[in-house]
Amino acid sequence: MTKRVARTVLFAVFCGLLETGCSTSAVDGSAVETAKAYVKTVKVNVGPLERTLELTGTVEAGRAADLVPELAGKVKQLNVDVGDRVSKGQVLARLDTEMVDLRVRQADAAVAVAELQLKTAEREFARARGLHESGSLPQQQFEQAQTGVEMARLQLAQARAAQSIARRQQSGGAIVAPFDGVVTWVACEADETFNPMALSMGKPPGLVSIADLRTIKIDLQVSDRDIAHVTPGMPARIVVDVLGDRLPRKGVVGRVEYVGKAADPASRTFPVRVRAENPGEKVLAGTHARVRLVLEHKDETVWVPEGAVYGSDAERYVLVVEGDRARKVPVRTGLRGDEGVEILEGLTGNEAVIVEGGFGLVDGAEVE
Repeated sequence: MTKRVARTVLFAVFCGLLETGCSTSAVDGSAVETAKAYVKTVKVNVGPLERTLELTGTVEAGRAADLVPELAGKVKQLNVDVGDRVSKGQVLARLDTEMVDLRVRQADAAVAVAELQLKTAEREFARARGLHESGSLPQQQFEQAQTGVEMARLQLAQARAAQSIARRQQSGGAIVAPFDGVVTWVACEADETFNPMALSMGKPPGLVSIADLRTIKIDLQVSDRDIAHVTPGMPARIVVDVLGDRLPRKGVVGRVEYVGKAADPASRTFPVRVRAENPGEKVLAGTHARVRLVLEHKDETVWVPEGAVYGSDAERYVLVVEGDRARKVPVRTGLRGDEGVEILEGLTGNEAVIVEGGFGLVDGAEVE
């Protein structure tokens, strides 16, 4: 045998060893022990599996209102401060309505005059109608009397409208709580002049702002890839990290209140609102929150860690350890959850599967 042929034979034997992972006989004829693959296994899980989507948003009060008086002026009475609890219908502040009170009196007087003028015009018309029917009053004078009644009625209507406006302005000097809540903002002190147009940018426009924190809401933006899985009523878990131990470890459970039907043209995301009860009002408005939406959930199913599934979409399989051998088991997968992959066919739940060291192993390979 030539040296070239000998080298070719040795190279072929070496390649065969690499391909099979097995040894051949030693020069002296003694057997060489086959090498084992070291792997890590886990038991197949049987239990709940879910796929979630985590988003972030800012906590808002379930109800909030910036209370703006219908007129600008001096704050005559301020009954609350920031942090005070208020009840629906409670008067929170009053503005000085002295000038408005005078306009109301003026409007009341104008209505009384208009009513008197209408009565006079109606009496004149009644007398003119009798004379006209007897032929003693010309048609022109009769029509003038009739027009006088119509004008008096219009003047009375105008006076009453002005009276309503004045009284509305008079009542607008009082700030009344529209619902139960807590005061979150007061624009000025008593005896100061309030003008909503003069407030700095970024501040609430009202004289007093209140919020009801018995419930909270968070507005989220969901991508077009995930929006099909988000539906009204689905559960949502809200976690506010800055509150630490003041909240349950797993956060507050809420639900999706509504899902937008049109995407934002710029971000291509859909608006989604989550609402939750807020026992003890522990979650504060304005805090940053993480919201986890449960997109898919299985109560009881067979699943394995994602690293245990090999192959492509056309053919997926897992490596089950039986004794000291790895056995290739074809599987059909389902839900791809946060913790693993659902196995619809191929496993019963009693097996141990390889999660590390399985790449490149063949069916029947010896493992440890």
